Amino acid sequence: MPNLTYEFRRSIAARTEEYSLSDSALDWSTGTAPFSDINTVRIYSLPGIQMLGAGQVVGAQQRCTIHCNSGKVIQLSSQHFLGPGNIEDRSPALIHFVNALAAQVLAANPRALYLAGMPPALWWIWFLTFGSLALALGLCILFGLVGLTMEHQNTPATFGIFLVLALMLIGPITFLRATWRRRTRNLNSGSIPRAL
Repeated sequence: MPNLTYEFRRSIAARTEEYSLSDSALDWSTGTAPFSDINTVRIYSLPGIQMLGAGQVVGAQQRCTIHCNSGKVIQLSSQHFLGPGNIEDRSPALIHFVNALAAQVLAANPRALYLAGMPPALWWIWFLTFGSLALALGLCILFGLVGLTMEHQNTPATFGIFLVLALMLIGPITFLRATWRRRTRNLNSGSIPRAL
């Protein structure tokens, strides 16, 4: 098998990193991880951000986290930073690389664990953030409507404001649903390509 490579730049301040698959290991400029040493391959995506009127502000991002028995943790990302405000999506190349990596790891270490979904700590942070935001906004709307109804201050303008606030709930609820779909689940080796 010829060496397959993947490269990306993590941030504006970082250098471009190159990862390659040899016959027996995952190699990069500062290290190597034999396929037999890899015990977990986690693949997941982070949702992008869209703004009304501005479109897609930040694109969705694919990530792969590789854990080794030796304690090494390798993180790959589909976002390649070209410069300030200029991010290139390298998802197809990352997916191709991770599929090849998973096949090599499976052959060298059949007991390796394949996971899809965000790491639990990250998942809980996202879930609690957007859940709290949706709950707080929903309670503000409810208590505001109840308070104004008790004070007999129900005007069309007031209901218009609450309608706008209710529409604002769509954003946090959408992120909450997207986060729920990204919770951790086990994969078997056959479902790895479909999970990406």
